[in-house]
Amino acid sequence: MVIFEDFLVYFSLPAAVKLALDDYCKANSVAVIAFFQKAHTLKGIPGNDDFAEVDPSYPLLLRRFAPSSSPKGFFLSRESDVLYVARGGQADERDLMDQLPPCRDWQRNYSRCFPLRRDGYPQLLSDVTASVRHFVHLLPDFISVLNRSCVSEESIREEYQKWRRSWAALVPRNSGDADAFQTVAFTQVPLGQGTQLERRSCAFTECSINGTVGCDSEAIYQSLVLKDMGKFDGIERLLFAYRPLQHWSTSLLLNDAIHHFFEDSAVLEYDLGLLRYVHIDIDDVFVASRGDRMTPADVENLVETQNRWRRHFMPGFTFHMGFSGMFFLLGNPQEQLGDEALIREFPKSPTVMEAFDCKIGQYRHQFKWFCHTYSHLQPHLLSPSELLQQFKLNKQFAEEKDLPIVDGYAVAPHHSGVYPVIPHLYTAWKEVWNINVTTTEGYPKLFPPHSRRGFHYQGVQVLPRQVCGVYTSTMLLNSYPGGVERLDGMAFGGDLFDTLLFRPVNLYMTHYGNYAQDRLALYVFERVFAFLRGWTRLKVQWAPIWRLMEYHLAFNPTERASAPTSMPVHSDPCVNPRHEAIWFPAACISSERRLPAAIIVGPQKTGTTALLAFMAMHPNLQPNRFLSHSPYEEVQFFSNSTIYSKGVAFYNDQFYSPVTGINFEKSATYFDSSLAVVRMAALLPKAKIIVLLRDPMLRAHSWYQHQRAHKVPVALNFTFTEVLNASSLDEAMAIATAAASSSFNAKHLAAQLYQLHLKCVEPSVYATHFRHWLHHYRANRILLVDVERLESDPAEVLRDVQEFLNVSTFIDYSKLLVWSERKGYYCARGGPYPKARQLLKRNGLSRDQWCLSESKGRSYNHSLPSATNRSTPFAESNRQLASLILQYPFWRPSRSHSATDLLPRWLRDL
Repeated sequence: MVIFEDFLVYFSLPAAVKLALDDYCKANSVAVIAFFQKAHTLKGIPGNDDFAEVDPSYPLLLRRFAPSSSPKGFFLSRESDVLYVARGGQADERDLMDQLPPCRDWQRNYSRCFPLRRDGYPQLLSDVTASVRHFVHLLPDFISVLNRSCVSEESIREEYQKWRRSWAALVPRNSGDADAFQTVAFTQVPLGQGTQLERRSCAFTECSINGTVGCDSEAIYQSLVLKDMGKFDGIERLLFAYRPLQHWSTSLLLNDAIHHFFEDSAVLEYDLGLLRYVHIDIDDVFVASRGDRMTPADVENLVETQNRWRRHFMPGFTFHMGFSGMFFLLGNPQEQLGDEALIREFPKSPTVMEAFDCKIGQYRHQFKWFCHTYSHLQPHLLSPSELLQQFKLNKQFAEEKDLPIVDGYAVAPHHSGVYPVIPHLYTAWKEVWNINVTTTEGYPKLFPPHSRRGFHYQGVQVLPRQVCGVYTSTMLLNSYPGGVERLDGMAFGGDLFDTLLFRPVNLYMTHYGNYAQDRLALYVFERVFAFLRGWTRLKVQWAPIWRLMEYHLAFNPTERASAPTSMPVHSDPCVNPRHEAIWFPAACISSERRLPAAIIVGPQKTGTTALLAFMAMHPNLQPNRFLSHSPYEEVQFFSNSTIYSKGVAFYNDQFYSPVTGINFEKSATYFDSSLAVVRMAALLPKAKIIVLLRDPMLRAHSWYQHQRAHKVPVALNFTFTEVLNASSLDEAMAIATAAASSSFNAKHLAAQLYQLHLKCVEPSVYATHFRHWLHHYRANRILLVDVERLESDPAEVLRDVQEFLNVSTFIDYSKLLVWSERKGYYCARGGPYPKARQLLKRNGLSRDQWCLSESKGRSYNHSLPSATNRSTPFAESNRQLASLILQYPFWRPSRSHSATDLLPRWLRDL
């Protein structure tokens, strides 16, 4: 599918490109969707400036409308086969120029939408600007950033007028062309001068639309959205006569168009069906301030609303109440009655008894209840023992009040601890409540809403949570930011409507206070449900939380526990204000931010440990904490999911305070791990990457010899040539059968042999892995190290490393490194070097030398058997690698004169 934000771009393509695109679309049955962004730039046709030619080769005219002559109504065709979710025959009878589209959250910087933001920034900006104006005379040449950031009334008017001028309709060039188009949406246009052209239409001409719109025989309807059925050039198109998001219906019709054009596909992954599951949490029950809490009337209204929804369109629907027991009965007298009504706490005095209907005693059973913390404290502020105590107190409260708790579900206050992940929250949840499902709005970040995803962590499935526009601070309609227009807009085609349109499962967050005062939560949901019933064929349903989890995972299988991608991808909490607010308080001060600035990513068997040891000798370079057990000097945080699950705080603790130098680490398992590069880019997007490039055949052979040195049976039983030839399970089976004593042993051996083949070969296919790294990191942040240079002249390589990392103190390593005949490699002199610790050991024959341990730098016989072809299986990958190195601007030292300097010596011989 091809989508043009402006259809005029298509007609401006070079002839050869346009022809190639047309041929591609026709040969592959590819449809086109297009809008008109710059219709005002088109010249009017002779005799009528209101009509413009789209292109001489295309049989449509664009009819533009003056702001003073607004078309009337927005109508959806009853007969269009494009409509799927949209309900045909619906009509909005208002003048088209009165149908302003809603402001979505991601449009907050648009002039028209800026004043409607739900946060306090516009007012704050206005207040600060007013104060600054008193001092402007002191800075005559200063252009205030605040002034440039303000949105003036004039800017808002200009944007509004631009929107009004963007309305247009599509009209066939000739009367006979009308049959080539099918109208999807249309409007009633002004009669104008009554010319034949002005009356021309490919829209429906009926005088009664859905039985609600009357018209006389002179009424003309013209298309706002139409389908080009491909009769002219063999390409099907859906054309909008206006800009994207000119009208609220754009997302709805775009959704249906994509479904329509993909309908004949063998696999229609886009098809979400017509069912939408809705779950609504009421967080912070009992927590709201005095005056903002529910009264008995609010409780009764909540129950009545729930029952009405159950009867009319959501059988079984149940509000879920998240409670913090410490705040029970802390409101004013009326609100205390509301608390008692919710949980069946019968009052004792006759006066208070009179205030209750007898059925109120059953209200607590009308809802399902789930746990916050007892005092609503956020988990990131609590120790593991304190958090356990909070959960136990809340559980005790629930047992005393006999609350019907939903099995296995909880939500953390402010989503603290869910993401960014704090492991002891999940541990405490399991211990006290046996939680297996929760929700969060903040993974990977709150906005844009369509990017919210779920994940699986420590036995808990985290589902994405949606917002509905009401929050703890929004209780009254007259003080809602943007007013009723903003709130209605969310339901009538805006953000709330979009979540229901594009997500089959929606779990919404609301708050206790949103059901008191003006009951804004019920206000906005009632409106969106009514809007859905009127304009769409969607059916809203409810299901228990465990079933919602399964429905969600059916559409998002990568979030299942069994999927390798199910774990959360950690980002740096300190760079996102929302995440920082629910992170450990001291973790973001400079002295505690220890994340590395550089990483040696491998691959294995390329000399990464030697480079790590030599870098650790530098006074300004500080490696991670080394362990006396596996993985020893490597952290392996990003490639080992068990270690990765320990979270950002754990990784941060593997490093020392950066005030003493540049933190870095080496984990050779990162380079060929597709998970590692994604995880690293999320947490360390600005890290500098060091990759060592060794002849891929020698690297593969070293891994094979490494396995033999560790007495791995499969390496001892097969030659290196046999390992290389085991390029599939079938090939491995054929090789193993000749060596095995039975078919069972052969199958077992074949699996081991194939795995050894992968470990030898896959990391050496450098080009494939570099594409992953280049997708996430700029090439100028990657240092390529030729291993042959590192082995023959490490001082020269370390000079490049220092320049790459921009160290404050330059060290001449030629004075620190000396060749050791006994070791067969370079050793350090002038030690000890505390930061290298167990990597550099004193040379017994020369007490002034510090060398890599005996387990490092083994000398293998790399004379390969004659049957081993050194050019395979790496020949093609090597050619691709050379092309990548010359194509991308990898970092080059100041001494470099050409990109060819970066080619390793073994690669130059190709």
